[in-house]
Amino acid sequence: MKSLTIASTYGTRYWPLPIQKSLETTEANWPSHAKVLVYPDDMSQTVKKDRFEYYDLCKEQPSLKKFIERHTNNPKLQKLGTEGYEFEYDAIRFSYKVFACIDAYQKTKPDMLWYLDADIITFEPIPMTWLEHIIPDHAFTSYLGRPKKGFSETGYYAFNTAHEYADEFFKRWQQYYDDDLFFNIQKGFLNTFPRAGYTDSFTFDAVRIEMEQAGKIKNEDLNDGRFGGARKAKHPFINSELGKYMDHLKGFDRKEQMRSKKSDLTTNQQHEYWKGLE
Repeated sequence: MKSLTIASTYGTRYWPLPIQKSLETTEANWPSHAKVLVYPDDMSQTVKKDRFEYYDLCKEQPSLKKFIERHTNNPKLQKLGTEGYEFEYDAIRFSYKVFACIDAYQKTKPDMLWYLDADIITFEPIPMTWLEHIIPDHAFTSYLGRPKKGFSETGYYAFNTAHEYADEFFKRWQQYYDDDLFFNIQKGFLNTFPRAGYTDSFTFDAVRIEMEQAGKIKNEDLNDGRFGGARKAKHPFINSELGKYMDHLKGFDRKEQMRSKKSDLTTNQQHEYWKGLE
Protein backbone atom coordinates (compact mmCIF):
# COMPACT_ATOMS: atom_id res chain seq x y z
CA MET A 1 0.00 0.00 0.00
CA LYS A 2 1.27 3.46 -0.88
CA SER A 3 2.25 5.72 1.99
CA LEU A 4 0.11 8.84 2.26
CA THR A 5 0.52 12.21 3.94
CA ILE A 6 -2.18 14.87 4.27
CA ALA A 7 -1.23 18.47 5.03
CA SER A 8 -3.32 21.48 5.97
CA THR A 9 -2.74 24.99 7.28
CA TYR A 10 -5.10 27.64 8.64
CA GLY A 11 -5.40 31.02 10.32
CA THR A 12 -7.59 32.04 13.24
CA ARG A 13 -10.51 33.68 11.42
CA TYR A 14 -12.59 30.56 10.83
CA TRP A 15 -11.89 28.72 14.06
CA PRO A 16 -13.72 26.69 15.27
CA LEU A 17 -15.93 26.33 12.19
CA PRO A 18 -15.43 25.20 9.54
CA ILE A 19 -11.84 24.28 10.46
CA GLN A 20 -12.76 21.93 13.29
CA LYS A 21 -15.23 20.04 11.12
CA SER A 22 -12.71 19.87 8.29
CA LEU A 23 -10.15 18.23 10.57
CA GLU A 24 -12.67 15.88 12.18
CA THR A 25 -13.98 14.67 8.82
CA THR A 26 -10.43 14.17 7.58
CA GLU A 27 -9.77 11.96 10.58
CA ALA A 28 -13.02 10.05 10.08
CA ASN A 29 -12.94 9.52 6.32
CA TRP A 30 -9.37 9.42 5.01
CA PRO A 31 -7.39 6.15 4.99
CA SER A 32 -6.36 5.17 8.51
CA HIS A 33 -2.68 4.73 7.63
CA ALA A 34 -2.33 8.33 6.40
CA LYS A 35 -0.19 10.76 8.36
CA VAL A 36 -1.80 14.16 8.96
CA LEU A 37 0.45 17.22 9.38
CA VAL A 38 -1.31 20.41 10.40
CA TYR A 39 0.08 23.95 10.52
CA PRO A 40 -2.17 26.36 12.47
CA ASP A 41 -1.33 30.03 13.05
CA ASP A 42 -2.46 29.61 16.67
CA MET A 43 -1.05 26.43 18.17
CA SER A 44 -3.85 26.35 20.76
CA GLN A 45 -6.48 25.86 18.05
CA THR A 46 -6.22 22.14 17.41
CA VAL A 47 -8.29 18.97 17.25
CA LYS A 48 -6.65 16.25 19.32
CA LYS A 49 -6.26 13.08 17.26
CA ASP A 50 -3.55 10.45 17.63
CA ARG A 51 -2.29 10.70 14.08
CA PHE A 52 -2.42 14.50 13.86
CA GLU A 53 0.93 16.25 14.14
CA TYR A 54 0.88 20.01 14.71
CA TYR A 55 3.72 22.34 13.76
CA ASP A 56 4.51 26.04 13.83
CA LEU A 57 5.24 26.53 10.14
CA CYS A 58 7.49 29.58 10.50
CA LYS A 59 9.66 27.70 13.00
CA GLU A 60 9.82 24.63 10.79
CA GLN A 61 10.50 26.62 7.63
CA PRO A 62 12.74 29.64 8.36
CA SER A 63 12.61 30.57 4.67
CA LEU A 64 8.91 31.31 5.06
CA LYS A 65 9.57 33.62 8.01
CA LYS A 66 12.25 35.45 6.03
CA PHE A 67 9.91 35.77 3.05
CA ILE A 68 7.15 37.26 5.23
CA GLU A 69 9.53 39.69 6.94
CA ARG A 70 10.99 40.76 3.60
CA HIS A 71 7.65 41.57 2.03
CA THR A 72 5.32 42.57 4.87
CA ASN A 73 5.33 46.23 3.80
CA ASN A 74 5.95 45.68 0.10
CA PRO A 75 3.40 47.80 -1.80
CA LYS A 76 3.60 45.46 -4.80
CA LEU A 77 1.83 42.82 -2.69
CA GLN A 78 -0.89 45.21 -1.59
CA LYS A 79 -2.09 46.17 -5.03
CA LEU A 80 -5.53 47.72 -5.06
CA GLY A 81 -7.73 47.56 -8.13
CA THR A 82 -10.92 49.39 -9.04
CA GLU A 83 -12.82 47.11 -6.67
CA GLY A 84 -10.32 47.29 -3.82
CA TYR A 85 -8.16 44.44 -2.53
CA GLU A 86 -6.97 42.01 -5.21
CA PHE A 87 -6.12 38.68 -3.59
CA GLU A 88 -4.19 37.52 -6.67
CA TYR A 89 -1.25 39.71 -5.59
CA ASP A 90 -1.24 38.69 -1.92
CA ALA A 91 1.82 36.44 -2.02
CA ILE A 92 2.22 36.40 1.76
CA ARG A 93 -1.30 35.24 2.60
CA PHE A 94 -1.06 32.31 0.19
CA SER A 95 2.56 31.36 0.83
CA TYR A 96 1.72 29.25 3.90
CA LYS A 97 0.09 26.58 1.72
CA VAL A 98 3.23 26.23 -0.36
CA PHE A 99 5.52 25.83 2.63
CA ALA A 100 3.08 23.43 4.31
CA CYS A 101 3.39 21.17 1.25
CA ILE A 102 7.17 21.54 1.23
CA ASP A 103 7.49 20.82 4.94
CA ALA A 104 5.15 17.81 4.89
CA TYR A 105 7.08 16.39 1.94
CA GLN A 106 10.43 16.90 3.64
CA LYS A 107 9.29 15.38 6.93
CA THR A 108 7.53 12.27 5.63
CA LYS A 109 8.71 11.60 2.02
CA PRO A 110 5.48 9.69 1.25
CA ASP A 111 4.44 8.00 -1.96
CA MET A 112 1.53 10.41 -2.17
CA LEU A 113 0.99 13.88 -0.67
CA TRP A 114 -2.36 15.65 -0.50
CA TYR A 115 -2.87 19.20 0.69
CA LEU A 116 -6.39 20.18 1.81
CA ASP A 117 -7.63 23.67 2.63
CA ALA A 118 -9.06 23.74 6.13
CA ASP A 119 -12.55 24.47 4.77
CA ILE A 120 -12.80 21.15 2.91
CA ILE A 121 -15.35 18.75 4.38
CA THR A 122 -14.93 15.02 3.65
CA PHE A 123 -18.39 13.46 3.88
CA GLU A 124 -17.68 9.91 2.66
CA PRO A 125 -14.87 7.43 3.45
CA ILE A 126 -12.20 7.64 0.74
CA PRO A 127 -10.64 4.40 -0.55
CA MET A 128 -6.98 4.27 -1.57
CA THR A 129 -8.03 2.99 -4.98
CA TRP A 130 -9.79 6.29 -5.65
CA LEU A 131 -6.80 8.35 -4.52
CA GLU A 132 -4.59 6.34 -6.87
CA HIS A 133 -7.11 6.94 -9.65
CA ILE A 134 -6.99 10.70 -9.07
CA ILE A 135 -3.20 10.76 -9.12
CA PRO A 136 -2.08 7.79 -11.29
CA ASP A 137 1.53 6.64 -11.46
CA HIS A 138 2.22 8.33 -14.81
CA ALA A 139 1.33 11.77 -13.43
CA PHE A 140 3.15 13.93 -10.91
CA THR A 141 0.19 16.04 -9.81
CA SER A 142 -3.53 16.40 -10.31
CA TYR A 143 -5.11 19.84 -10.22
CA LEU A 144 -8.13 21.93 -11.22
CA GLY A 145 -7.12 24.03 -14.21
CA ARG A 146 -9.00 27.23 -15.04
CA PRO A 147 -7.46 28.63 -18.24
CA LYS A 148 -10.09 31.35 -18.67
CA LYS A 149 -9.56 32.50 -15.09
CA GLY A 150 -5.83 32.51 -15.63
CA PHE A 151 -4.76 30.32 -12.72
CA SER A 152 -5.60 26.92 -11.24
CA GLU A 153 -7.87 26.44 -8.26
CA THR A 154 -5.71 25.23 -5.41
CA GLY A 155 -8.04 24.34 -2.55
CA TYR A 156 -6.31 21.01 -2.81
CA TYR A 157 -3.05 19.65 -4.16
CA ALA A 158 -2.34 15.99 -4.93
CA PHE A 159 1.24 14.95 -5.64
CA ASN A 160 2.77 11.65 -6.67
CA THR A 161 5.78 12.22 -4.43
CA ALA A 162 7.38 8.91 -5.42
CA HIS A 163 7.99 10.54 -8.82
CA GLU A 164 11.63 10.90 -9.87
CA TYR A 165 11.25 14.69 -10.19
CA ALA A 166 9.44 15.30 -6.88
CA ASP A 167 12.53 16.75 -5.17
CA GLU A 168 13.18 19.09 -8.06
CA PHE A 169 9.58 20.29 -8.11
CA PHE A 170 9.48 21.23 -4.42
CA LYS A 171 12.93 22.84 -4.49
CA ARG A 172 11.95 24.90 -7.50
CA TRP A 173 8.64 25.89 -5.88
CA GLN A 174 10.50 27.14 -2.80
CA GLN A 175 12.92 29.02 -5.03
CA TYR A 176 10.02 31.15 -6.29
CA TYR A 177 9.80 32.50 -2.73
CA ASP A 178 13.44 32.41 -1.58
CA ASP A 179 14.59 34.30 -4.68
CA ASP A 180 11.37 36.31 -5.26
CA LEU A 181 10.88 34.72 -8.66
CA PHE A 182 7.11 35.09 -8.28
CA PHE A 183 7.49 38.68 -9.51
CA ASN A 184 8.32 37.18 -12.92
CA ILE A 185 4.77 35.88 -13.29
CA GLN A 186 3.40 38.56 -15.57
CA LYS A 187 1.12 38.38 -18.61
CA GLY A 188 2.77 36.16 -21.20
CA PHE A 189 5.11 34.43 -18.74
CA LEU A 190 6.23 31.03 -20.09
CA ASN A 191 4.15 31.89 -23.18
CA THR A 192 1.16 30.73 -21.15
CA PHE A 193 -0.03 33.09 -18.42
CA PRO A 194 -2.88 35.40 -19.51
CA ARG A 195 -2.39 37.66 -16.49
CA ALA A 196 -0.07 38.47 -13.60
CA GLY A 197 -0.42 37.07 -10.10
CA TYR A 198 1.64 36.06 -7.07
CA THR A 199 -0.43 33.58 -5.07
CA ASP A 200 0.24 29.86 -4.63
CA SER A 201 -2.00 29.18 -7.62
CA PHE A 202 0.34 31.16 -9.86
CA THR A 203 3.59 29.76 -8.48
CA PHE A 204 2.24 26.20 -8.60
CA ASP A 205 1.21 26.70 -12.23
CA ALA A 206 4.58 28.27 -13.05
CA VAL A 207 6.61 25.33 -11.72
CA ARG A 208 4.20 22.79 -13.18
CA ILE A 209 4.33 24.40 -16.62
CA GLU A 210 8.13 24.82 -16.51
CA MET A 211 8.57 21.12 -15.83
CA GLU A 212 5.91 20.10 -18.34
CA GLN A 213 7.63 22.15 -21.02
CA ALA A 214 10.95 20.51 -20.11
CA GLY A 215 9.34 17.10 -20.58
CA LYS A 216 10.00 16.08 -16.97
CA ILE A 217 6.44 15.62 -15.69
CA LYS A 218 2.93 14.93 -16.91
CA ASN A 219 -0.12 16.00 -14.93
CA GLU A 220 -3.85 15.39 -14.63
CA ASP A 221 -6.26 18.32 -14.94
CA LEU A 222 -9.46 17.18 -13.18
CA ASN A 223 -11.27 20.18 -14.63
CA ASP A 224 -10.66 19.29 -18.28
CA GLY A 225 -14.29 18.39 -18.95
CA ARG A 226 -13.91 14.68 -18.15
CA PHE A 227 -16.61 14.81 -15.46
CA GLY A 228 -19.87 16.03 -16.95
CA GLY A 229 -18.48 19.14 -18.57
CA ALA A 230 -17.16 20.60 -15.32
CA ARG A 231 -14.82 22.91 -17.28
CA LYS A 232 -17.51 25.57 -17.30
CA ALA A 233 -18.38 25.31 -13.59
CA LYS A 234 -17.78 28.32 -11.33
CA HIS A 235 -17.05 25.91 -8.47
CA PRO A 236 -14.90 23.28 -10.20
CA PHE A 237 -13.94 21.43 -7.01
CA ILE A 238 -17.40 20.07 -6.23
CA ASN A 239 -18.24 19.59 -9.92
CA SER A 240 -15.22 17.38 -10.48
CA GLU A 241 -14.61 13.85 -9.24
CA LEU A 242 -13.56 15.41 -5.93
CA GLY A 243 -17.24 16.14 -5.27
CA LYS A 244 -17.91 12.43 -4.82
CA TYR A 245 -16.25 12.62 -1.43
CA MET A 246 -15.65 16.25 -0.49
CA ASP A 247 -17.14 19.73 -0.35
CA HIS A 248 -15.06 22.90 -0.44
CA LEU A 249 -16.57 25.78 1.55
CA LYS A 250 -14.66 28.53 -0.21
CA GLY A 251 -15.85 32.05 0.46
CA PHE A 252 -17.73 33.48 3.43
CA ASP A 253 -21.27 32.45 2.41
CA ARG A 254 -20.44 28.75 2.09
CA LYS A 255 -18.61 28.77 5.40
CA GLU A 256 -21.57 30.46 7.08
CA GLN A 257 -24.04 27.80 5.90
CA MET A 258 -21.41 25.02 6.27
CA ARG A 259 -21.85 23.67 2.74
CA SER A 260 -21.79 24.78 -0.85
CA LYS A 261 -24.86 26.29 -2.49
CA LYS A 262 -27.38 24.68 -4.80
CA SER A 263 -26.41 27.09 -7.55
CA ASP A 264 -22.81 25.86 -7.30
CA LEU A 265 -23.66 22.35 -8.44
CA THR A 266 -23.81 21.91 -12.22
CA THR A 267 -22.88 18.21 -12.50
CA ASN A 268 -24.94 15.23 -11.46
CA GLN A 269 -23.39 14.32 -8.12
CA GLN A 270 -25.28 11.33 -6.70
CA HIS A 271 -24.25 11.31 -3.06
CA GLU A 272 -26.92 11.95 -0.43
CA TYR A 273 -24.87 14.89 0.83
CA TRP A 274 -25.76 16.90 -2.26
CA LYS A 275 -29.51 16.51 -1.91
CA GLY A 276 -31.48 19.35 -0.38
CA LEU A 277 -28.95 22.10 -1.04
CA GLU A 278 -30.24 25.63 -0.67
